[in-house]
Amino acid sequence: MNIHKMKNFVIIILVITAVYQTGLLWLEDTASHNFFYTVFGLGGQKEVVAEEGELLLPGKFVIGSGNKKYTVEYASDIEQKNVLIQGNDLLLEVLTQGSAGVLKQEIPWQNILEERCLLLDYDFLVPVQEYLGQYHEKILAPELEEFDCIAMVPSKTNSGRTTIYFIDTQVKQSWSATLEKSRFSAELYALLETTEKNLNYVSTKQSGFNLFEDSVFVPQWKKEQLPYRSVMQINPFMKEGNINRYLLENSVDSFFKNLEADWNRVDETGTFVFSDETVVVKYYPKGILEYYSYGTYDTEVSTDIATGYQICKNFMKNDTSLSTEVYLSGIEINRNDIIYYFDYVVDNYPILLSETVQKEFELSHAIEFSIRGNSVRKYRRYTYNFQPMDMKDKNVTVEFLTALDQAIVQYQTNHQQSDVKEVEDMYLSYFVEPNAVVSMKWITQLYQELYIGATT
Repeated sequence: MNIHKMKNFVIIILVITAVYQTGLLWLEDTASHNFFYTVFGLGGQKEVVAEEGELLLPGKFVIGSGNKKYTVEYASDIEQKNVLIQGNDLLLEVLTQGSAGVLKQEIPWQNILEERCLLLDYDFLVPVQEYLGQYHEKILAPELEEFDCIAMVPSKTNSGRTTIYFIDTQVKQSWSATLEKSRFSAELYALLETTEKNLNYVSTKQSGFNLFEDSVFVPQWKKEQLPYRSVMQINPFMKEGNINRYLLENSVDSFFKNLEADWNRVDETGTFVFSDETVVVKYYPKGILEYYSYGTYDTEVSTDIATGYQICKNFMKNDTSLSTEVYLSGIEINRNDIIYYFDYVVDNYPILLSETVQKEFELSHAIEFSIRGNSVRKYRRYTYNFQPMDMKDKNVTVEFLTALDQAIVQYQTNHQQSDVKEVEDMYLSYFVEPNAVVSMKWITQLYQELYIGATT
């Protein structure tokens, strides 16, 4: 074989290898990117595990600077949130090197909120055993069975005492762990300094709003109105008023290991169907993208919630039609699967689907995953992305006390009751209604029901 033929042969091999490797990335995005392991590894879905030290991100987190001012942010991407990286390091350090406290039938909010603190707030109860199940090393196990908040109170210096609280706000129990000397405490402490912003938050506990649950933080602003950017719904597959088959097929190709579905068609309802021997992807004309895997999986593998969460995040990174940030908004655990729910977030405001839209699209959240045996069995998404305007062109003029009064009146009308004894949550959110109408609303949660209030 002469030198030119050998060069051509090598080039062909490299091209084939590159194409094959790219195809595998959809379901094989793991901590290991070793070239030969990826190319010559086993076929099918490879087992995906959480990286060392990766914990489950909360839906949102609260930064307290010890001066009764707070910042609330949605945890859409830990890579852009340095405070979460430092908090994660500190949490693992305390759990592996600290001393355990005792289970208490109270939550020491005063001790937490008077200091600089970082609160990780989950929209669901997290089972402790599932949360810490990925760790084989010796780690402190909270006496709580489940929690929905982790509060970190770092020391100003690395030689001071740091305290971590695991909290179940529903039954008002807490468990703490302490560490006298820390490598990460001082750096996290320095990051927990809120600055004067257009929108700040106050603790209802500290402010004496006793009608609220202790862990609620409500937005306030100094001026008469709060400016924000309006957003538009955009279908990534739409061009000139119609579904563009090229855009759809180009995006769907990344769902398949060989970069192209073996078979595709449009059925009598206008639904696009793509498939190979193990995967079926459908795009419904109303705007739903649906992925099903019928391939085999390891029945002996039990997925913990942190591993499953990372699998979801890796999967979404390769969905080329998804351009809006998302945050984890719910988890359900059943015998066979772990169900993960994600919702969109724009400008640090969540985006909720109205009840009418949920029924029409048969979705309770924007994105739903079903994870089994460390593999994605189902992925279902409200296909639209959300594009904010370049400038803040809208204003909120209704402050939270007025919105709260309106929600209470509506609750009393619906339930023919005179007393509302506790408000579970209250926040501003973009709200998606039929016919692609998106507007800012006050969301008030009373007894597991959401009440939608006007902002102007």
